[in-house]
Amino acid sequence: MLDPVSSSTSVPVDPYDPVAPLTEAEQRALAQRYAPILYFHPDEQNFLQDPTKYIEQSTLRQERDFWADKELYGLGKVPPGELANIPKSNGSADSQKSLDHQNEELGDGIRTGDLNNSKNLYQYDPATNTLTYHFFYAYNNGPPGLGDAQNHEGDWEKITIQLDSNFQPTEVRYSAHSGLDISRKWSEAPSEDGRPVVYVGKGSHANFPEQGKWATESFLAKDIAERGQRFDLATRPTVDITTEPYFGTGVLWGERGTLQEFGQGFTTGPQGLGGPITKGQPREPEAVKVPLSPWPWIHIPSTTR
Repeated sequence: MLDPVSSSTSVPVDPYDPVAPLTEAEQRALAQRYAPILYFHPDEQNFLQDPTKYIEQSTLRQERDFWADKELYGLGKVPPGELANIPKSNGSADSQKSLDHQNEELGDGIRTGDLNNSKNLYQYDPATNTLTYHFFYAYNNGPPGLGDAQNHEGDWEKITIQLDSNFQPTEVRYSAHSGLDISRKWSEAPSEDGRPVVYVGKGSHANFPEQGKWATESFLAKDIAERGQRFDLATRPTVDITTEPYFGTGVLWGERGTLQEFGQGFTTGPQGLGGPITKGQPREPEAVKVPLSPWPWIHIPSTTR
């Protein structure tokens, strides 16, 4: 099996079990071996953050009809383990629970994130034989051109690497928006030192294999990816996200938007933390042909957050 201290991913395969299970150490070694390299836009202002730190900077609130939201836990008192008990149905519940990032009290600087306090959060899924890297940001500033229409607290994005029976990578899938997930064959995906390169969309943090402009929910705006600050996730602690106390929570990772009551959730913190991206399309910049909302206030829910 995989040597957890080796950089090689050549794994002897049981002929009667083509995808033999990986031990925790082997999963971790694989996650370290393929930790992605991120390139942020030169004008990016909101960077990665440790989700646990974000929880410490938030309160937990519950929406109540005709009344002010109820504060369940105050600033710095939200127990991460209890968040896991909030079900996925919270996303459409009448009395949603949400993490309210206290930027008003702590200052707007906390929305910047902290690359030095981030983690290499990975998830190995034996059912699909995939390795997914989860990226968390304290704030989503939306794609340029939409003003505040798609801004919200909390932002989860990811990429997924498909592995073969020898645990060699065959494909990279990048989270975009509104079902526009993009894929590249491993041999065609950008890489450095044998690890995937990801271009992060300005403000929205959508992930792309190349620089350029990419379609969003509205024709009024494009996601823009450019080669700015380089960040190597391999320099951060490698952590199995399924062991984090908040994993599996259905909480909203940010305050509820003013139009949430009317089913418009584009300014509300997303639930995030789904499983691996199971498929993608080999799309090119500006060439995506999908029904896009012409108006930013008519929201098409994203399947990638």
